[in-house]
Amino acid sequence: MYSGNRSGGQGFWEDGAGAEGAAPAGTRSPAPIFSPTAYERLALVLGGLALLGVGGNLLVLLLYSKFPRLRTPTHLFLVNLSLGDLLVSLFGVTFTFASCLRNGWVWDAVGCAWDGFSGSLFEESSSHKCTCDAW
Repeated sequence: MYSGNRSGGQGFWEDGAGAEGAAPAGTRSPAPIFSPTAYERLALVLGGLALLGVGGNLLVLLLYSKFPRLRTPTHLFLVNLSLGDLLVSLFGVTFTFASCLRNGWVWDAVGCAWDGFSGSLFEESSSHKCTCDAW
């Protein structure tokens, strides 16, 4: 039985049989959701967001550490947000970015759990959920 989150789509096994058929001894490999061009565009957007997130947040942390007059409680709160966003940019986006480069989710259940956990831990608890098709 296939339990993917795609509407109308069916999973495929290694031998090409649909999910409704008998399961072979191999593992399940769901069909891609988007076209290869869409995956390339998603990878470009995610890569750009990751670069902007890493660069911008590193700049905030550098400025905070360089200028002592910025060490106020309000700025410390902003540094905390910046650090959380930096960690999301480094650890949360990389799994999805790599999956977009490979035209679908390529990690196992542990990678899927880490993807959701890192988003929750580092700041995006409401919008970053494990939505891997294979699990």
